[in-house]
Amino acid sequence: MKKVLFFLLVFISSVFADMKEGRNFTDLPDVDDGYNIHVIYALPSDGIDKEYDLTNQISMLVYQMDKWFNKKTKNRLFQDGQNLKFDRKEDGRIDISFLRMEIDNVSISKKGINAVNVIQPEISRLGFNDAKKVYFVVYGGSNKDVCASSQLPQHAPKSIIANTAALYYPGKGDDSCIENNGGFKPEFNNTSRAALHEVFHVLGVVPKCAPEHLVFGNEGTINDGIGGHISIPGDIMFSVQSNVTFSKMDNLDMTSKNYYNHSNDCLDLAKSRYVTPTVDDPQLPTYGME
Repeated sequence: MKKVLFFLLVFISSVFADMKEGRNFTDLPDVDDGYNIHVIYALPSDGIDKEYDLTNQISMLVYQMDKWFNKKTKNRLFQDGQNLKFDRKEDGRIDISFLRMEIDNVSISKKGINAVNVIQPEISRLGFNDAKKVYFVVYGGSNKDVCASSQLPQHAPKSIIANTAALYYPGKGDDSCIENNGGFKPEFNNTSRAALHEVFHVLGVVPKCAPEHLVFGNEGTINDGIGGHISIPGDIMFSVQSNVTFSKMDNLDMTSKNYYNHSNDCLDLAKSRYVTPTVDDPQLPTYGME
């Protein structure tokens, strides 16, 4: 009983300490049609607040992700390219919400690649559950296995909400998520690359019907049976069974036949509701299991 009371007092004191000027604890009113990628800086109950939402660290990360996407989409469906539809304030800045969850870091970290499936129900319970939105969570804590992970709508039952991608920062205990050409920096590095890879996942990429869609086999790794990737080295949606992220993953469906600006009936990121300019009849991620 004393132990429970102690942790409760610690959590309450943390909540009061989290109240800082310029911080938003809710999703601000939308300035678009509501179909957007909302960003959350989330801490475990025992997490240390690094103020990444207040020091432009997360905004810089999002800027690098969007800048890369725009560069790779120029002169394809639109001459000036497309941008990811991140949730923004009236002044154009990224709308970032702060959230301290009621789950401790160990309980999340130990889930490894599936930690996002712990985070999503928790942020939903605490009010981040808009059916129009997908959520990109920068989790200020550790993960025993990975630097980032995402829910995969086409590989989830229709009864399950799969709308969240997560970046774990600092992530793995060996600091490899930050030191291996990563970290919050004014460049497109492995941190922004891993984050964008996972955001694409939650937007439905790579669809199961894509010609070069890749599903990992059963080899005794954390990725066993996971789909949503592509079998082309160098593509940002390429991955390997060991979940290693490579700095050479610098292409966006260059053949335009798998997930961007293709001519088949599969989901097409270029026609997503979550990118701008948005086509007249935009698509939403689809769920692939009954």
